[in-house]
Amino acid sequence: MVIQPSFRDTILTFFRRKFTFWLIFGAACLVGAAYLLLATPLYLSAASLVVRFDQNTVPDIDRSRAANVTLGANERREILYSDADILKSPDLLKRTIAEVGLSRLYPTIASSGHSESRQQEDALKAFNSDLLVDVGLQSDVINISFLNRDAKVAHGTVQALLDQFYALEANVYANPQLQFAEEEAKRAQQKLAAAQSALTQFKAGHQIADLSGQVGQLLQQRTDVESRLQQAQGRVLEAEQREVALKALLSAVPQTLTTSAAGETYRGVDDVGTQIAALRAKRNQMAASYAPDSAVFRQLDASIASLEGSARASRGEARSRSASQPNMVYENIKTDLLRATAEAASAREPQQVLSKQLDQINQRLADLESVRSQNDDLQRTVRIQDDAYRTMAIRYEEARVEANRNAQKISAAAVIAAPSLPEEPARPRRKLVALGTLLAALILAAGGVLAVEAFDDRLRSPQEVAQILRLPVLATFGKDT
Repeated sequence: MVIQPSFRDTILTFFRRKFTFWLIFGAACLVGAAYLLLATPLYLSAASLVVRFDQNTVPDIDRSRAANVTLGANERREILYSDADILKSPDLLKRTIAEVGLSRLYPTIASSGHSESRQQEDALKAFNSDLLVDVGLQSDVINISFLNRDAKVAHGTVQALLDQFYALEANVYANPQLQFAEEEAKRAQQKLAAAQSALTQFKAGHQIADLSGQVGQLLQQRTDVESRLQQAQGRVLEAEQREVALKALLSAVPQTLTTSAAGETYRGVDDVGTQIAALRAKRNQMAASYAPDSAVFRQLDASIASLEGSARASRGEARSRSASQPNMVYENIKTDLLRATAEAASAREPQQVLSKQLDQINQRLADLESVRSQNDDLQRTVRIQDDAYRTMAIRYEEARVEANRNAQKISAAAVIAAPSLPEEPARPRRKLVALGTLLAALILAAGGVLAVEAFDDRLRSPQEVAQILRLPVLATFGKDT
């Protein structure tokens, strides 16, 4: 039968078994005190790093690129945990142990007499147990703490760990394509120089400075020359038509005239004849009044003879002039024909010059059009090689700058709390251990008393007898009866 003791019975049980309680309580306190006396004090040196995001540690020299995309929360946490893993990586810890010295960090392991590999393994395990790398849940901060029995060694170890971390991070994130990028940039530069040289030689061989500009200028010149040529052709055609018309007119006009000049002379002769007839009529009239040998008749006869001589001379001159006098219209037409012929000849010369210029312009345009595709190919090749060289040069410069950054150990992780030099030991925590020892001693003592009482089957009170036997108690006897 299970007996349910009351609170009073429990208190009486502790009083009855106080020796057992104090024995267990004292033993637990002695164990805690021994730990506090014998435990080696450990000093804690701590440092904090902040990982900076959205801030380029390498300047962006390519202005044509799009802006960098802001990292998300997952990417940021991945970078934080990656840095934390680097801080706890075995290679980094081995380098830190080698820099600080195994004998300073763990003299016990150094003097154990084991092999060097065994000592390194034991030291690495001890270092991992003493090192704590904590990544903030709501921040970009990495907290680093290290325990060691020597405060200065703990401080120096954390500082060495940070130095080795920056060096290892520089090697991990170093750009392995630096030499490749340099070679590709030089190769792209050589290709660009070759393409530019080929384009220069091509332009020099075909006398091209700017193909599109030259074609436009030649087209403008051709338009001007064609306009001037049409005007010259018009003038030549006009002069030739005039020449043909004058030739036709000249063939229709006689070279000499017999009517116009002789008629005028004969009219003068007729006038003289009229005067002679008038004088003779007057002489006949005067014959009735004057003597035949009078002075008046002699004067009239002299005048008549003079007029007759003039008439004969005029007739002879008229005959000679009617035989050799040129036609003035014919001469004028001939003069105009000579002028028209001269104008046609003078107009043909600029026509020939302009036609020659037009042929030269058309030939030059044909030559330029025939090499346009080749020129465009060379221009395109130069542009492609220039873009390729620019891209490779930018990549090489970025790789070089990043390599310089790694060489200078410039990292996105910055120290916001330098390794501290502890003045008091961090472990053991004496007050906490003492309080824990007291609590443990009380719990162990109480548990021990209850356990002993549970295994004790003796009846110690009338109530226990009545509960177990289910019989009334008639009398009790004390120790003194």
